[in-house]
Amino acid sequence: MLSLAILGPVLNRLSSIHPLSEELYKEFETNAFEISVKKNEYLMRKGELSKYVYFVMTGIITGRISNRDETIISFITVDGEFLSAIEGMYGDKPCLEDVVAVEDSRLLAMSSTYFHSLYNIFPEMNVIFRQVLEAYYADAHYRSIFIRMGSLADKYAYFLKAFPNHVNRIPLSVAASFLNLKDATLQKMISKTRDQKVLDQQLSRESILISMEMFEPYLQKKLTLYQLACHFNIKPHELSHLLNEYFNENFNSFINGYRIRYILKHFAVQHSPGQYSMEGMGRHGGFSSKSTFFTEFKKRVGCTPQIHFKQQKGLINPVGSSDLSAVLSS
Repeated sequence: MLSLAILGPVLNRLSSIHPLSEELYKEFETNAFEISVKKNEYLMRKGELSKYVYFVMTGIITGRISNRDETIISFITVDGEFLSAIEGMYGDKPCLEDVVAVEDSRLLAMSSTYFHSLYNIFPEMNVIFRQVLEAYYADAHYRSIFIRMGSLADKYAYFLKAFPNHVNRIPLSVAASFLNLKDATLQKMISKTRDQKVLDQQLSRESILISMEMFEPYLQKKLTLYQLACHFNIKPHELSHLLNEYFNENFNSFINGYRIRYILKHFAVQHSPGQYSMEGMGRHGGFSSKSTFFTEFKKRVGCTPQIHFKQQKGLINPVGSSDLSAVLSS
């Protein structure tokens, strides 16, 4: 049976997502075990069944896909994160990549079969790992867009944000492959930004737009400039400067514009504005104040929400509202 001193990090990580029952604590104490993997040792090889779910206590683990010409780093997992072969996380399909330690690592492991049986016994396990997987896929999707569309600065900014405590521990060649860059290109970027103290010089207009569309932070009620700046890992005054430079808007105008466009698109698709009060419609789009919602809606659309959605239903004739396509695309 593992001690709480060893289990502490994984239990703390799980309970930070959802409180754990005492019974679930005991399951981990009884059925998890510790393993060590030396630098450059394989945790799993391509073609093997993924028999375990892991939690990295210390160390860095990477996924590697190789052919005759090159090796690609498909993922990097650092201490404090869970690890499993996604395509075979139930232990019934072969791993599609080699999984290798890039430094001496300590992990906790549990049988995949037993781990997933806990879903049927402890409801909190469903909540916890749904959120873990959602975060994993959101990050993977986010990274795939940056790899294809992002600038060199965007890619490096993403790397700094994703691994803030491991930048100096992840080998240059591993980081470059992960970001789909050449080693020399990444080295030049590191050298260029080594003395820079603000990340806003690396944060492009496209980075902000992609992140706003993907993560929809504007749906958070009472979102502050400080909270959005933390999302982008820059200081509030730096974000304020970028919003003015890139979009010619202050923070409130920028966020409220996204909220109005979200409401227009959502209810145009759902065709169900009647299910909501006007105030409820505003709350659904992130507004915490009815008056602010009505003011912003009328300013951007040209009429009140009631009149607009009645027009959409054909209940009344259009009365001088703004060009809706212009509002949606702005």
